[in-house]
Amino acid sequence: MAKDFYATLGVARTATPEEIKKAYRKKALECHPDRNPNNPKAEEQFKHVSEAYEVLSDENRRRIYDQYGEEGVRGERMGGGFPGGGAGFSSMEEALRTFMGAFGGGGRGGGESIFDSFFGGGGGFEEEPSSRKGTSKKATVRISFQEAARGTEKELAIVNYIACNTCGGLGAKSRTGVKTCGTCQGKGQVYQSRGFFSMSSTCPHCGGAGQIITDPCPSCSGAGRVKEKQRIKIKIPAGVDNGMRLKMAGYGDAGEAGGPPGDLFVYIEVEPHEAFTREGDDVYLDVPITFTEAALGGKKEVPTPFGEQVRIQIAEGTQTGKLLRVSGKGFPNVHGQGHGDLLVRITVETPVRLTEKQKELLRQFEQLEAPQNHPRKKTFLEKLKGFFSE
Repeated sequence: MAKDFYATLGVARTATPEEIKKAYRKKALECHPDRNPNNPKAEEQFKHVSEAYEVLSDENRRRIYDQYGEEGVRGERMGGGFPGGGAGFSSMEEALRTFMGAFGGGGRGGGESIFDSFFGGGGGFEEEPSSRKGTSKKATVRISFQEAARGTEKELAIVNYIACNTCGGLGAKSRTGVKTCGTCQGKGQVYQSRGFFSMSSTCPHCGGAGQIITDPCPSCSGAGRVKEKQRIKIKIPAGVDNGMRLKMAGYGDAGEAGGPPGDLFVYIEVEPHEAFTREGDDVYLDVPITFTEAALGGKKEVPTPFGEQVRIQIAEGTQTGKLLRVSGKGFPNVHGQGHGDLLVRITVETPVRLTEKQKELLRQFEQLEAPQNHPRKKTFLEKLKGFFSE
């Protein structure tokens, strides 16, 4: 019995292309096999609906169908080499392609679709063959505390694969020495059927390059790359900290088959300083002062991480542990967000190896001291007074 494609989709013979697509979407969803697992006829119904849409959605096929009926379409298919030798789909794959085409996923005549990657049609999930990016490298550079503060430039020796100068990275003596791989037909991928789907894998013959070198370059033996020792200069910005990483784009190995080079990642090691310590962008400096300087106060010159001197004011009666902040004299922020501060931590040093005259003067001073000269000692004794009275 001749098939009525219009009746299959439930539309009039005068239906517009948009009405046909809308009707097909509705029918296809209703009888899709995944939505009807208990209906053994669902797959066949889905094929009929998809077949009807495939004919009526194509202007030329619809015109032939309207004029000659199903026999005309069958003849057109046979002449065009369609699978199956007659009307209808040869497999579920054909129906699914049409289904995806109606839902914006590509299909016959509609470009690549998601199913192309499953069925080996070279669809959107397939990677480009031939060129591949080179391997990235890493290196470690050790710098001083002052170099980290000011920024510096270092020279580094590395051994990299670079593009062969003889062939320019081609791997062959000339363009004629490069042939398309016959195993994967230049795609770099081969396909194996796994039931309903087919899986892709890297071509074992060309290694995914998609091409074979038949006349290799004598300098690189067809690799397109040679090893070479290079000396490169690395600009290290001011403010870098221990463990930070710099990326030097394109300083890794050259890519295969003319692919882009990898990158070089430089890890920074900052040597510790004998006097300065760093916390973030702030720098701490422990400064010892004498008993006299702490008692009388005054001005004092202290160094910064940049090798300059700044003057700080020590107040009368300064105690050990006092922090004095010098704004903007710490490390510059490596991202350009200002500077940290220099924090001077005061330590009052008790004099040692006193002479007899110094000891005598201190004894005389002790007799002149009053409780207000030692407020912390007075407070401490008052706290303990209640403890011993209990």
